[in-house]
Amino acid sequence: MIRQRVAECADQWFPGTGARPHVRLRRLVDRPRAVLYAVHVGDRTARPQVLAKVRRGWSDAVRDVGARPRLTPSLLPASEQTALEFTGLAAVQAMFGNGNPEFGAVRPLDHLADHDAVLMEYVSAPTLRDVLVGASRFSPRIGRRARGDEETWRRAGAWLRVFQQQMPAAGLPVRQATRDDVVDRFEAFGGFLTDRLGRRAAGEAVRSGARLAADVLPARLPLAVGHGDYAPRNVFLLEDDRLVVFDPLTRWRVPRVEDLCRFLVALRMQGLQLHTHGAAYSAEDLDRRERAVIDGYRGDGALPAEELRCHQLLITLDKWAALVDSPSRSIPGKVRSASLRAASGYLRRETERLVRLVGSEPG
Repeated sequence: MIRQRVAECADQWFPGTGARPHVRLRRLVDRPRAVLYAVHVGDRTARPQVLAKVRRGWSDAVRDVGARPRLTPSLLPASEQTALEFTGLAAVQAMFGNGNPEFGAVRPLDHLADHDAVLMEYVSAPTLRDVLVGASRFSPRIGRRARGDEETWRRAGAWLRVFQQQMPAAGLPVRQATRDDVVDRFEAFGGFLTDRLGRRAAGEAVRSGARLAADVLPARLPLAVGHGDYAPRNVFLLEDDRLVVFDPLTRWRVPRVEDLCRFLVALRMQGLQLHTHGAAYSAEDLDRRERAVIDGYRGDGALPAEELRCHQLLITLDKWAALVDSPSRSIPGKVRSASLRAASGYLRRETERLVRLVGSEPG
């Protein structure tokens, strides 16, 4: 179906291709919830022109494992996720697809609803996750001129600010709109992690989140449309240094700093850093990138530091709970236990850092 649809529309999407050119698919990534294909059209170039993303439903293992707490109350079926992604890509293109000097956009091409597939123009560029991996202490590229300086990370924060300002919010349901909602999630995550890891391994910071939220958050939280998965792996860095963001799932209105905190947590929980127990990047390097993202998001506006750090702690607990609860049939039990202990030590220190920051930073 992908080959057929691309062949039918190729000359419309890429003028000059000709009628019904030869189309070939190359599988890029096979994930539990999606398969990505690079689609090559005709013989014009070795580079693919189309990216096809075919979503899968949630497996029974993911649905049932541990019944861990979540920020999102339900898991969307693949059909709804696909429709949301296509709609989100179209909205982002309308914002940034007309010569913006800082940001570009992924051009959505088609939504194959009967096959839970989205076709989009292929972007041949590294992601910010790739940039971050290349800057680690263990990268063979260390010492070369690195892309992704502070301006790049500042721009990542600025993209989110503009997205929230312009993304239509009408009709979207609300999630964690009040202080009490956030306190409830802190209590759920704190109880889960303490039960699964023990009080000492989880640490006191895990159990102090609910008290912090009750003390520092307003009764009703400022909201914005959530991107859904704003993280360095979903941000491309083009050759001209513009940023392009994909994989939007604009399902909810959420606390305005949630997506910012997701990005910051993904930055600090990058897999290499997590599994080397914090050795891949220095604290100074991570702090520098984090400040640049926050400054870009803040712009000329206000951003209460306590609200930011409180939500960053909540997202960290969410990711930690997912790590603890993830199925891993391919990893022997003793190896997984040792890996989890090492990662949990790093995460415990990260929660302690965030608790210390609450109340110690200027707004």
